[in-house]
Amino acid sequence: MSEGAVAGAGSERVVAIAIDGSDNAKYAFDFYKQNIRKVNDRVYLVHSVEINSVLHSTQWYSSPYSFDKEMLMKLLEEEKGKIRKKLEEFAVLLKDAGIDGTVKSIHAESPGEGIVKAVDEIGAAVVVIGCRGMGKLRRTFMGSVSDYVLHHSPVPVIVCRHDDK
Repeated sequence: MSEGAVAGAGSERVVAIAIDGSDNAKYAFDFYKQNIRKVNDRVYLVHSVEINSVLHSTQWYSSPYSFDKEMLMKLLEEEKGKIRKKLEEFAVLLKDAGIDGTVKSIHAESPGEGIVKAVDEIGAAVVVIGCRGMGKLRRTFMGSVSDYVLHHSPVPVIVCRHDDK
């Protein structure tokens, strides 16, 4: 059977891979490349952005009842620059792997919500996501992005747990 026949020649599958720059996300990307990649896949590296760290920073408050608009704008521009740099790095991953794809940045209340929102927007057939491998107790109290996506995604989710030991 030819490679095109295996991939469903002519049909395109949309794959969402959650990525944040961590080793676990890179492992999920590598897992996709080595195990489930098909010739006609259209890959979206989805980066869910939380701006909460900037919004909750005390640097832009001049008093409890007022804020420094210029400082807030400066912090937001710095954050946009950091995000742009990450997205460029993710695009290099696609290019180096020779994969037809796009880097998608999405803003949401939490990374899990952002990934699920992106999956819906792009019409993904499957989601690939890394996992930090937290224990059950820690995951219960802290929450888990992969757990959220697994339980809220409208499409199948492949959770890749990196066994670094």
